Amino acid sequence: MGESKKSVESKRVSGDPFLLREPVNTPQSLPARNFRFHFIEGSLYLASFALINVQVVFPALVIKLGGGNIAVGTLPVLYYLLYFLPQVLAANYAGRSPYRRSWVLSAGLAQRIQILVLALIVLLGKDFPSVVLVLFFISFGANQIIAGLSSPQWFDYLAKTTLPHQRGRLMGLRSSVGALMGFANGAILTMFLAYFPFPWDYGATFFVAFLYQLASWIVLRKVSGEPPSEIVPPLPFTSFFGRISDLMRSDRRFRLFLIASALSVIGLMPAGFFTVAALKRFSLPDSFIGFFTMTFLAAQVLFGGFLGWIADRKGHKSTLLICSAAMLAASVMALLAQNPGWFFAVFALVGMLMGMEMITRYNFAGECATEQNRPLYIGIMNAWLAPFYLSSLLGGWVSDRAGYETVFAAGGVFSLAGFLILARISDPSKKLQPD
Repeated sequence: MGESKKSVESKRVSGDPFLLREPVNTPQSLPARNFRFHFIEGSLYLASFALINVQVVFPALVIKLGGGNIAVGTLPVLYYLLYFLPQVLAANYAGRSPYRRSWVLSAGLAQRIQILVLALIVLLGKDFPSVVLVLFFISFGANQIIAGLSSPQWFDYLAKTTLPHQRGRLMGLRSSVGALMGFANGAILTMFLAYFPFPWDYGATFFVAFLYQLASWIVLRKVSGEPPSEIVPPLPFTSFFGRISDLMRSDRRFRLFLIASALSVIGLMPAGFFTVAALKRFSLPDSFIGFFTMTFLAAQVLFGGFLGWIADRKGHKSTLLICSAAMLAASVMALLAQNPGWFFAVFALVGMLMGMEMITRYNFAGECATEQNRPLYIGIMNAWLAPFYLSSLLGGWVSDRAGYETVFAAGGVFSLAGFLILARISDPSKKLQPD
């Protein structure tokens, strides 16, 4: 009497080039199984950022290749602008298929290959530093564009394959364990920078990062049981932006959230200059890059799981407030630092917020939306925030003319403003708490 469940499931995912050839799990086992695989995948992926850290490692490499403060300030622009801007357009096409898996895996593999490209081109850095600096920015930019195009679908895929009241814990554990693994990678980074000659030190570092990200992609393939979504054909551009305009007028909480987030993003402006400021102010050797990275990651280990627990129990607004306060404190401490020891506290605070700030913002925006609108809300949020990351480029210009202290002071003011507005917004995640 009809087809078997296994037969139906095979038809449902036909055409997916990344289809697993294993029996589909029962509905009861899927949430726990997917939680486990998302946790392992995220931990491996996040562990790689100890080796390709845009706040610590990349600024030092840019200086090594002959770049100045403007080039250092360009790093956060590429990191965020090229990641966020494509997302609102990608969100318009996310609903063409009821499933997200195939696109998430295809784009994820293409993104990871760019890290391998970085590892190869940096090996020419000693002989052709100017050329390598340009190629570095191109490859890094390509990595961020691909990540941005896949991000709304990735988050929707994660939301569809996990339970709502477990996502804060999942993100916190991913951050914490990824940072713990990254702490060991920080030791590897320190060893590479101390004992390998340039450019082999950075080449080896980026290659190990690629291996971590490739392993994470292999684990992501094991996530299964994605329920189908309602198919939403892409709208013409005029209709699409009209829909965005209507949404923004009707959702006051989301509007205030976007304003608070924009101020907090500008408040992140000093983060890209903490490493360079510490090295120059106190004439520190390059090995301190590794020590700062290990401090950065130790904070993620200590606070990632705790902040995830707070998000599940108290709502994502609470963790966003904690992150804003941490960035404010980091800017003030960097401004007042009297010796290198102060910067270990600075990087501990930055590590705590970088582990959770972006992903808890994703959750906040996603929970403002309905299931059908979730990719659109994520895309709107990130496209809105993208131009504000240009503040880091402005920070490079200001630091050349007025010093790092001015950048740190300005960042503190904007962090405080974002905190005060965010404190007035109700938290949509509370409606998802289980009885």
